[in-house]
Amino acid sequence: MLYATAPTKAVMSALDNLGFEELLALPAIPANNPRRMRYPVTVRTSVDGARWCLRSFGTGFDLVDPIRSAAVGRWYSVGWGLHDGREVAELLLLQAVLPHSEMEGVLDRVNAALSSVRACSSVGLGRHGRELRVCATLDRMPEGRC
Repeated sequence: MLYATAPTKAVMSALDNLGFEELLALPAIPANNPRRMRYPVTVRTSVDGARWCLRSFGTGFDLVDPIRSAAVGRWYSVGWGLHDGREVAELLLLQAVLPHSEMEGVLDRVNAALSSVRACSSVGLGRHGRELRVCATLDRMPEGRC
């Protein structure tokens, strides 16, 4: 991310040290895209009625093609997104496919990195406990809300 705050840069550095690959933070993607990437919020355009997915808070996303995520891998992106209808500049989306033996240790280290910025976060586990999805709003939320 080009203009990350110092706390966000620290989180990104921790993720890099854990072997995560940084991906571009695409603000919106067509809902029917060939790579089958998705974000939790879907909207329709007024021009042609096409459906688009918007980067948003929640663990219902795929940063990578589900075929690619069938193998072991770690990915994240930080950038613009939505949280409870509010725009945020630093939304973290993280996806990892890990061996069972690594899941708890990686999750503990990710949570430790996020605790340093008091992030609002949510964790989702999928594919029989092998897949980890984390979203976190790294911006300061008004009035301490999450």
